[in-house]
Amino acid sequence: MELSSIHHVEPDRLNDFQPDLFITTLGFESRATHIARLMGGLTCRKIALSATENLKEHSFQENRIFFESAGFEIRPIVSGIPDFGSMLSPSGEGNVNILVDCTSMPQLWYFELFRWFSENQEYYATASIRFVYTLAQYVEPGPPQKVKRLVDFAKSEIAAGTKKKKALLLGLGHEESLCESIYRLVRPDLLYLFYADPPVDKQFVEKVFVNNHSLINEVPIRNLIAYPIRNGQVIYQNLVDVILPLRNEYAISLFPQGPKIFSVAAMLIHLSYPDTRISYPVIKKRPVIDRHAIGEPVILDVHFEEEE
Repeated sequence: MELSSIHHVEPDRLNDFQPDLFITTLGFESRATHIARLMGGLTCRKIALSATENLKEHSFQENRIFFESAGFEIRPIVSGIPDFGSMLSPSGEGNVNILVDCTSMPQLWYFELFRWFSENQEYYATASIRFVYTLAQYVEPGPPQKVKRLVDFAKSEIAAGTKKKKALLLGLGHEESLCESIYRLVRPDLLYLFYADPPVDKQFVEKVFVNNHSLINEVPIRNLIAYPIRNGQVIYQNLVDVILPLRNEYAISLFPQGPKIFSVAAMLIHLSYPDTRISYPVIKKRPVIDRHAIGEPVILDVHFEEEE
């Protein structure tokens, strides 16, 4: 199937989507159950994917009890990647509607969901996926983290022997030194920085600038791009506008640090432009931080159709 459209949805339309399947994540953050509680009346099949680490941290056990009581099937993910094929077997219909709460979901999981639809033509004529994301109250970043290595979600499809300059598109989080470490490891010829503004809390964008000031000083102002955290469609288009003029001359690497809706847009970019490499840093030990829900959910509708 191929990606056919992406649409921003206002929060007051959260309940106008009738899913055949609801996929969420059983994690340790307090906000992990927020969307499920808002949509308590759903009668479709419901699955909560569960990581196998941090099982005793923060709200994990409380979240498990809630999901079980709300009729969710708990699926531990022991292989690192969910088996979406077993969840998305054909229902006999020509189309499928899936609600995905990506709030506590690892980036690799929803990347694999997108990849599954892009590689499987025979199951459905159309697929509509509503991505929902719960914003978090501001939390101070932990101490600086050491980057062990850089890993690709998806390698770019560049012909063998092709030699291009390197362009780095980097989403900025508010952690100290993390993005600067990525920059030093990639050593790009061209740098673009993306940050959320306006954010949920102005403290976030203030900390983004404080903890990334030396990196921000590396780029001309036109290469420092603000995006609206509540609109994934605009984020996607901002990335397209940067990528299109660069593709012939540069090998593009995109690191979706920062708010999760930016990484959802980045994964979709790879489906549209497979010559864009999507990568992430492996951290020696990520801090286990609880995050609480704030404000209205962010919603993005993603549609796939059969390739002609």
